[in-house]
Amino acid sequence: MHLNLLIVISLLCWSTWGLFDKKALDGAGHLDVLLFQHCFYLLEVPVGWLLLSWLNHNSWHISSETWLWTAFGTLSSSSATLFYLIAMSRAEASFVLGITAGYPLVVQILAFFFLHEPLVPERLFGSLLVGAGVALVGSSASSAADNVKRHQKLVLLMCLLATVLWGATGLFDKKALDFDEPLRVYYARAVWDAVLLAIMLLVYRRIKYKVAWGSGVAWKYSTLSAFCLALGTLTYMFAMTLATASYVIVITGCYPLLMYLGAVIFLKEKLSKMRLAGVALVVLGGLLVQNTQSQ
Repeated sequence: MHLNLLIVISLLCWSTWGLFDKKALDGAGHLDVLLFQHCFYLLEVPVGWLLLSWLNHNSWHISSETWLWTAFGTLSSSSATLFYLIAMSRAEASFVLGITAGYPLVVQILAFFFLHEPLVPERLFGSLLVGAGVALVGSSASSAADNVKRHQKLVLLMCLLATVLWGATGLFDKKALDFDEPLRVYYARAVWDAVLLAIMLLVYRRIKYKVAWGSGVAWKYSTLSAFCLALGTLTYMFAMTLATASYVIVITGCYPLLMYLGAVIFLKEKLSKMRLAGVALVVLGGLLVQNTQSQ
């Protein structure tokens, strides 16, 4: 499948994912939404096993290195999602996703030190433009609202942690893909998500947390969010095998542009000049990175 088509699918899924998360949080708390999303991931285990068995004629295995790196990726991704959901429950979608979309800057540095990928000047400058653009989009949210003011430090801390962990997740995925093909890596991630679901249930029971099992709104949008995230992640993994980690991750980091347009239409968030400037920087940075594909 063509690299650019994979990236487009990933972009569309990830931008929609954020909108569904915001809607899910209208019906339940962040711990409930995280749990419901992992319930969806549980379904991926038998589906993935059947698909791999069919494609490989019941003869396949996953390397120990893949299990190791996907374990790190799952832990990092789920932790980032938890921090992001906490922030989303206390601020506007465009504010949180605008800030956390700065993770490509983290990836550029980590990929250089740990994956020994070159720091292509044009790509680095493009990622800086993307980061500046999404920062403008995020800072243009209604930060003067009382709810944001009360939780400003917590929201910023949660966004920072989510940003760093999502950047690390991309590197763990790339390492896993060095040892196995995308579908097997994705299946290993699904198995670890199932294990994490069991751990979450035990922890919730231990702390006597009352899960909002009856919230239809939370179930509906959590499931849609998980589906979009799953499809976006799978196409992103295939794209990672066709280009460097920093290239794919920076390009897909443009998803706040589509997310913001969706937030304006479906979440009724207001359009502003600052947000338009941010969108322009995201597009410009994305185009600049696109031109470095062959480097």
